[in-house]
Amino acid sequence: MTLRRPRALPALLVATGLACASLAIGVVPGGAATAPVRPMLVRRVDARNPAAVKVDVASGDSAADPASFTVREGNAAPVRTPAATFLTAGVPTATVLVVDTSVAMAGLKMRTVQAGLKQLITAKAPNSQIAVVAYGGAPRVVQDLSADTATLLAAVDRLTVAGGQSLYSGTRIGANLLMNQPDLLPQLVIVGGGPDLGSSTTATDATADILASKALTYTIGLKFDNVDLSVLASFAGSGRGAYEEATDVASATKAFATVVTALEHQYELTFAPRAKVAEQFTIAATGLGAQAQLIPGGVADGPATNPTAVVLRQAPPLLRGKAGLLLIAFLVLIAGALAAYAIAELTVKDSSTLEAALAHYEEGAAVADDDGQSSSLISSALMQRAVATTARLANDRGFLDVVEGKLEQADLALRPAEALFFYLVAIVVLGAVGGALGGLMLGLIALGAAVLLPPAILNFMAGQRLRKFNSQLPDMLQLLASSLRAGFSFLQGVEAVAREVGDPMGSELRRVIVEAQLGRPVEEALEDCAQRMGSPDFDWAVMAVGIQREVGGNLAELLQTVSTTMVERERLRRDVKSLTAEGRVSAIVLAIMPPALGLVFYVTNPAYISVLFNQTVGQVFLGLAIVSMMVGFFWMKKVIEIKV
Repeated sequence: MTLRRPRALPALLVATGLACASLAIGVVPGGAATAPVRPMLVRRVDARNPAAVKVDVASGDSAADPASFTVREGNAAPVRTPAATFLTAGVPTATVLVVDTSVAMAGLKMRTVQAGLKQLITAKAPNSQIAVVAYGGAPRVVQDLSADTATLLAAVDRLTVAGGQSLYSGTRIGANLLMNQPDLLPQLVIVGGGPDLGSSTTATDATADILASKALTYTIGLKFDNVDLSVLASFAGSGRGAYEEATDVASATKAFATVVTALEHQYELTFAPRAKVAEQFTIAATGLGAQAQLIPGGVADGPATNPTAVVLRQAPPLLRGKAGLLLIAFLVLIAGALAAYAIAELTVKDSSTLEAALAHYEEGAAVADDDGQSSSLISSALMQRAVATTARLANDRGFLDVVEGKLEQADLALRPAEALFFYLVAIVVLGAVGGALGGLMLGLIALGAAVLLPPAILNFMAGQRLRKFNSQLPDMLQLLASSLRAGFSFLQGVEAVAREVGDPMGSELRRVIVEAQLGRPVEEALEDCAQRMGSPDFDWAVMAVGIQREVGGNLAELLQTVSTTMVERERLRRDVKSLTAEGRVSAIVLAIMPPALGLVFYVTNPAYISVLFNQTVGQVFLGLAIVSMMVGFFWMKKVIEIKV
């Protein structure tokens, strides 16, 4: 049948041609479809020698021609890079055989497993080491890592059937053996005949240890009976290996042979990198391909060879299981209660209306205690005792007055004893949560944040309020001088100025007026205001007013002179601030740069920077770096801080 091509539809023809061309991309000449590329596993990238980077890869059950390997860096052309098998290249490996020796493995199963294990041992390279772990009954190490074939074969013959199945505990023992061998490529082979029935740990813990060991994991499930072996498949997936299932002796023998073949199909290739910076590269062989990242000067193994891969993050042991969920719920409840109480204390203002004052005497009203506090969360017996103890300890050390002064400077409606109590509770809770979620390092970071952040925020709020108060002071003195020239008395002038200026100056002057109306001398009220705000300028102005009221003179002219002096001092202070701006910016940049660069490295290449957090030496140097950075920052701050 012939189709007509309408002249009015050329665009349709063009689109049809493009569609056909796009379909033809996936077809090779002659009509044969290209074979799919099977993934290889990059196990280690050793770039400590920048002129000869070594890459270890595993191709699983797919054999690769060592002469067919190529390496392509970034978008560059592939370069032929011949490889060698681990046996030829002499790559040392550490393999742990974790074997089910429970009563369910008696008879034919155990004889089949022993024959398969001997096949694995005899196929190993001379410089490779193997260990044997049995988890029938009490998990135990039957033979530690050894390269002697005769010793290993004798250990397999010593395997005896006893007890129940402790799969999770045995897997953890095997994974921990591999963690202590950083110079050997880790491999884990788990042979099981049933689900875990006697471990004191969980599958999550065993999976976490497999991930921590970075072991290539193969599992063999002897499903001779109708048992659930899904956890073995899960372990193999976590270890980036494969799961082999056997239902009889023949298939079990084949499964062991498949694992032996997979362990033999590992290759090492060496190439000279074109670039001297971190970059992605691709390794290919006939029908096989893999991607990895090159970090000059470093060694990446396991999932770190390709940071773009998704890595399963395990919860810490303290937060796993039902007990962990209960602990999380309890901590969340405490945090929510503390947050709600803090928000209520900061936002809800005490009512000053007549109805609120008389509400305490109405029938059914809450009973007030000796301090006038109504029954509330803080009025419970336990909370009262805790707050009272905190107040007594702080008062004995003279700390309570300091906290009260800071709270007044920041204009926070909090009682100092309560603020101290909840501050201590927040330190304990945040430190515990950080330690539970991320271990010692995160716990120390959370503890440091809980200790330093609240005082820093309080000082910041007090400093902001003081700066605003000092900026209003010259205008206030000029207004007061003008009021005195207009015929007002000093107290009337202060009251008039209090109505005109904004907070915080207005609120502090109104407090002075209230105290004076209650019978306190106005000079004492002003001195108390100066001490409460911590303002030397206002203290000098009050001192000048006190001297003038004792010796006499023109108070309006004196206040005008003081105001002019303060304006000039403020101008000089701002000039100094402008001249020291470069130093301040340098201090800020130098303080922010190390944690910012650390965050960038953590996001782009977490394996490269994880040494600082996972190893003792890294943690020590990280602590020294933080201390040195803080010392340098405060040193620069003192250098550029000039008091006027």
